[in-house]
Amino acid sequence: MGQEFSRRAVLAGLTSGAALAALPVNHAFAALDDKPFYFLTRDEARFLASFCDTLIPEDEYPSASQAGVVDFIDLQLAGPYGKGRYLYMQGPFFEGTEQQGYQVSLPPAEFIRQGIAALAEAEPRFAGGDDGLRLLVTTRLSEGSVDLGSGLPAKPLFDELWTLTNSGYFADPMYGGNKSYAGWEMVGFPGAHAYYLSFVDQHNVPYPQPPMGINHQPGRDGSMPSGLKPQEL
Repeated sequence: MGQEFSRRAVLAGLTSGAALAALPVNHAFAALDDKPFYFLTRDEARFLASFCDTLIPEDEYPSASQAGVVDFIDLQLAGPYGKGRYLYMQGPFFEGTEQQGYQVSLPPAEFIRQGIAALAEAEPRFAGGDDGLRLLVTTRLSEGSVDLGSGLPAKPLFDELWTLTNSGYFADPMYGGNKSYAGWEMVGFPGAHAYYLSFVDQHNVPYPQPPMGINHQPGRDGSMPSGLKPQEL
């Protein structure tokens, strides 16, 4: 059994309990901060934090990892999406077009796991690199010009990670990301309020209530998804 690590420790790059106690909670599910990830390893989580923050960096709004996107990806890879439950995964496998959707022979979780390992080997300075290096590598991956070896396609890997990052930043917080409604605040989406009847005829007028998710509770961002248990490491 490997070393158990907390989510907050991984994404902060710290292991000291004293240092952790002083850190602000920066995950959608505060109750999970001292529990291991469901699917990701420590190195995978740190790599994804760097990658996702390259796609959505911090400005006046939180970065992707600050908004819980790594938690969202972890939950997705541990669930039906990661297992490819709703994908046709039988051969033969051919190189398809972008319009044909997912064409990789591996289920998404294994594809992303192998892709992260290959990308980390090809670009070992990525996770700890400066913004310019990370942007360059991410751009090359999006263009399919990074050699991942082992027959792993670079462009589809970027597409999956890009889609997961976007989804984690803008999906309802009940799925693990969009902490404190960061994504909804950015685009001005009011969320899952029950009634908008008084605003039907008002155009270009901001909705006066703060964003609210499906499982909104005062002081919380969402709720713990059911059916999953943290992995034992």
